[in-house]
Amino acid sequence: MSTIELLTRARRGKDLGIMGAENLALDWPAVIARKDDIVARWSKGKDATPGKLGIPVLRGHGQFTSPHELVVDGRNFSADKFVIATGSKPARPAIPGVELGITSDELIHLKTQPGELVVIGGGFIGLEFGFALAWAGTKVTVLQSGPRIAPALDDEIREILLNAAGEAGMTIKTNVKVNGIAAGKNVEAEVGGRAEKFAADEVLLATGRPSNVEPLNPSAAGIELDRGAVKVNEYLQSISAPHVYAVGDAAGKHQHSPVAWYEGPIAAHNVLKGNEQKVDFSVFPSAIFTIPAIGQVGLTEREALGRGIEAKVSKLSYDSNPAAGVRNETEGMVKIVYEEGTDRILGVHVIGARAEDIVQIAAVAIKGGLNKSEVGAMHYVFPTIGGAIFDTMAS
Repeated sequence: MSTIELLTRARRGKDLGIMGAENLALDWPAVIARKDDIVARWSKGKDATPGKLGIPVLRGHGQFTSPHELVVDGRNFSADKFVIATGSKPARPAIPGVELGITSDELIHLKTQPGELVVIGGGFIGLEFGFALAWAGTKVTVLQSGPRIAPALDDEIREILLNAAGEAGMTIKTNVKVNGIAAGKNVEAEVGGRAEKFAADEVLLATGRPSNVEPLNPSAAGIELDRGAVKVNEYLQSISAPHVYAVGDAAGKHQHSPVAWYEGPIAAHNVLKGNEQKVDFSVFPSAIFTIPAIGQVGLTEREALGRGIEAKVSKLSYDSNPAAGVRNETEGMVKIVYEEGTDRILGVHVIGARAEDIVQIAAVAIKGGLNKSEVGAMHYVFPTIGGAIFDTMAS
């Protein structure tokens, strides 16, 4: 996606005095080959790490046979404690012809760029791939079952994203009931009660990622599941099987890669030294790598008002940020939701260049207990796009 983001920015080079930039093209096979090379190199490094630490690795498919025993490809093993980190897998909705669709795991291995792509699901995964393919030249249609794409977004941020989708040439349909995928990969659906068909070279199934715990036969170990993931306490310890811990998508609290990286060391510590460390998601920044990207932390304006909080809003468009202007990246906004009277920061929502980096400034400020006025009064490096959050806090 970063490659396509760079291509999108480069094509706008004419505004910066760069000749011929609008004629730049994407070499899809080269992009996929580079991706494969990066994944292979990074995976090779990670695969070697356990051995360097003296940790034996057994590769295979395992299942619990009792609380402290499991079998891996016919070999029996026992342990006092277990950590489950089996991740998740793409969901395949129960619709006729679903076998004709592909998941995000398969899309990134396509050797040919699809001319037309229908995305079933208007959540974060569907939107990230939808934007990337649309900017790369694919005709993209997103079908969302509910009334809004990415329902967790702040409403104003979503509106800016919808405008960006139009600029990218994407078609977004909401309140869609998908009835099936017919021969030729035509998606048959109802939009607002009216039957429609959507033609595609590929159909992306972006309808969530259920936890991958059930193949382990967790019931044999006494492991209780909650929506397919291990039901854990604040120490990442199984509620029903105290000798078992789970992290990442296997624990099911938040399906974000950084969550697994955060939870892994906590679970390892608690397994070895007892329950001393708790997970803390009171401040939870996240990002969506659409084009433009989105970063968010805390409450949306709608959520704050829904809780009866006397919430106010400060917002600043990217076009008022000098660094964004110089870079010709003026599409975007920083929005601060704060409590009237106390100036307490309730949420920060960013869409635009460097949004994923900017929101981390907000997360640290919230975690540190700084209020809006205190952040707004701080000195910051100028000119930077990141400075937009300080200017917004000061407004």
